Amino acid sequence: MNKHAVPSFKHSLPNKLDLITAAFDDALLRSLKTLSAPSISLCWLSKAVEFLAVAHAEARRLIFSSLEVTVLDDALASYLDDSVKLLDICNSVSAEIERLRQRRIFLALAVHLLGDGKVRRAREALTEGEEARRAASGFGKANNAEALVKDLALALLRSAPPRGKISKVARVVRRTVYAVGLVTVFVAGALVSAMEGTPETVTVRAPAEYSWAESLNELGTEVSGELKRRFGKEERTKGLLLEEVDDVATRVGEACEMAEEDTERKERLNDVVKEVERAMGSFSDGLEGLSKGMNVMFHGVLSNRNFMLNHVRVKA
Repeated sequence: MNKHAVPSFKHSLPNKLDLITAAFDDALLRSLKTLSAPSISLCWLSKAVEFLAVAHAEARRLIFSSLEVTVLDDALASYLDDSVKLLDICNSVSAEIERLRQRRIFLALAVHLLGDGKVRRAREALTEGEEARRAASGFGKANNAEALVKDLALALLRSAPPRGKISKVARVVRRTVYAVGLVTVFVAGALVSAMEGTPETVTVRAPAEYSWAESLNELGTEVSGELKRRFGKEERTKGLLLEEVDDVATRVGEACEMAEEDTERKERLNDVVKEVERAMGSFSDGLEGLSKGMNVMFHGVLSNRNFMLNHVRVKA
């Protein structure tokens, strides 16, 4: 997906609305700064998901608390439609997290067997885990998360400035919904590409009127470059772009080779196994952190939808 043209929302706003939009932009910029130095890792993806959850929460606060909007206009209707796609993406990613948990079981078993000196069985566990990963990896045709991200990006392309007269408050709402759409495509694109193991991600460009635009645009370029770098690092198959997963699998394989070689290297095996166990700890922490972040985002977006459906009337 190529970069998209973006609409302009530059208009003269009363001071109150200026303050409200500035507070929203500042909140996103502060959260965005936690995503510096991108890496294709579970830890970084967890922070990215947290950032996206903040964006959705801040949008709800601006629209319904600060502006006290009570009418479901076209922009909010678009948010409702797009949020369904985001919830589907969350479900697909959560399913991938469960597959990684299954892989973690095989890797942990291999580490345990190595510690007991059972090298052959450790290799078997490693092979079984890899075969299970290949059989189960990918989001599948039923839940094509990549296509959903592209749909969200196309929805942004259709978010042209409204024709005719529009209230200043409605313009701020549209601006806010568009901002949330931008960061949603950015995070969801990076998340799906990393979890699926593909070197391409859907990219967006934020307009300069957002104070966080430059940071988001630069970060998007860095993430895209990192995905391509890791994919081209060596011959890869889908599902092998995550740093923590790569690290554990590589270390376990090296430990198996070491255990089968000369006695002098075998004496170092205990130290190597301890290193693998530390890598397993990072894998587990990152995986559970991402799982928690996905749950928070899912329920936050679902809460936004329920609030809108229950408290906002449809525009006549």
